[in-house]
Amino acid sequence: MNTAPYIHCGQSTALQMLDAAIALLPAAAGAVWFFGLRAAAMILLAVAAAAGTQFLWDRFTGRQELRTLTILVTGLLSALLLPARAALWAAPLGAFLAVSVKVLTGGIGQNWWNPAALGRAALLPLLCPLALKDCQGTFLMAYLDGAMGEASTLLLLVGAAYLAMRHLLPWAVALPYLCASFLTAAVLPHCDPLAVLCWGGTILGACFLSADPVTTPMGLTFRVLYGVFTGAVATVFSFYGWGMGGVVVATLAANTAFRAAETITARLQNTAELEQV
Repeated sequence: MNTAPYIHCGQSTALQMLDAAIALLPAAAGAVWFFGLRAAAMILLAVAAAAGTQFLWDRFTGRQELRTLTILVTGLLSALLLPARAALWAAPLGAFLAVSVKVLTGGIGQNWWNPAALGRAALLPLLCPLALKDCQGTFLMAYLDGAMGEASTLLLLVGAAYLAMRHLLPWAVALPYLCASFLTAAVLPHCDPLAVLCWGGTILGACFLSADPVTTPMGLTFRVLYGVFTGAVATVFSFYGWGMGGVVVATLAANTAFRAAETITARLQNTAELEQV
């Protein structure tokens, strides 16, 4: 039996993770194009650190999670969520923290939080991005003041289209996220909602971080509310606070709130069923 998550689409976990990694390749290639060999080094170091950390944890725990290829997605995102100006050690450190916390909280299929987002959040005190309101640049094509992964919205959209083609993009999360981001930006003073919608951080959050199959809620209602909550909170945090860091923090907050809500709901349903027996 394959390791969780159990997504009923006729694919193994390894194939789903491979597809997710392929979807991130356009953004990774864009990072190398815009930022040069430094970006390539950070990506390789992050993926290598994720693989090495998972290998060591597998040996210690007796699990076989390395073969699920989750380390490809974790490694790529751990690097792409960082700015190119970050020290080279930041990428492998973020990947190490991401994999370690995932393992310590139950392993793949059991972890509450998006691993890459958690690794990036741990580095926020050292690498705090600019607030979105203080940034300048063309978000759609080449925004170079933020994380490497948000440099080109167009390349992220190519990856999102691939996920959609492979039936791995949860529209019940992504569309409410995008709508909430736009509407929230529309009511914020001096905030351009179209610019926020075209910002790579919004696409990263809606189509990659919040679309994680493990930390995304299962029910349709929960998924829609999850997308709305994350999109709205991410926009406020990003505009006034931490840029891409705001997306990361909003994702983790949503992971926590909605996993807790699902757990409480399940327990209440079980209690009700026992009372009826």
